[in-house]
Amino acid sequence: MKYAIFVDVDGTLLDNKQQIPESAVYAIQNARKKGHYVFLNTGRCKAELFESILNIGFDGIICSSGGYIEYEGQCIRHLTFDENDIQALIQYFEKNKIGYYLECNHGMYVDTLYHDWMQEVFKDFMPEGAEEYTSSMIVVDGSQQIYEVNKISFLCTLNNYDQIYKDLHEHFNIIKNTIPMIREVSGEISIKGIHKADAADILLKHIGLEDVSTIAIGDSDNDIELLQHVDIGICMGNGTEKCKAVCDEITDDVEHDGLYKSFVKHNLIESR
Repeated sequence: MKYAIFVDVDGTLLDNKQQIPESAVYAIQNARKKGHYVFLNTGRCKAELFESILNIGFDGIICSSGGYIEYEGQCIRHLTFDENDIQALIQYFEKNKIGYYLECNHGMYVDTLYHDWMQEVFKDFMPEGAEEYTSSMIVVDGSQQIYEVNKISFLCTLNNYDQIYKDLHEHFNIIKNTIPMIREVSGEISIKGIHKADAADILLKHIGLEDVSTIAIGDSDNDIELLQHVDIGICMGNGTEKCKAVCDEITDDVEHDGLYKSFVKHNLIESR
């Protein structure tokens, strides 16, 4: 039996230091050699999919929590925020002194608060990759008009996340950040009604794989719809409690070869 396998990035493919376990690379590449389809399905925008990730080799990519879909270099779907909504959100952030990060396919735009915070955080948990990540960000001050925004991240504290959620959730999807080590101090905003599951369906239909069996592996709240939707939903051991509650099974942590172990368990690859 051939499967279509959807793999999340942060906390699933990448560990807490933003490194990719060699076992995960082995699992993905050998699953494809055996005829399975392996797709990236991530909350990251395309600009955040660095060569170290894409060079593993995938059959297609879904970015921005389902807002962007690409197959064989062709854009299948690209949904972006309404420009008036972006300006209203920027005004809200600046009024409340909340750092923000606008994620686009063509670039990563941050205000000073978010940029300075990211530099400090990255020095702690991924010192070798901090420069690559933060140097690709473009600092803005709110006066610029940023177009084609796929997703937004914002800074928060344990106290004000609930208020931000209350203020914005009627019009947008609001979740905690999908990068585990900053989950409690950062959140994400995506387009209402868009998620990874419906993007997976669109991609499979586009390439004629509507009837193929499906597996998804993830760790964050933006994986929930997809984990519930596929035939086999697998949560990483380091996943959120909400994510674990809806999946079919739980594998090991990313640092302990969880992705590789799940591929072996389901006979997608031979064990090494």
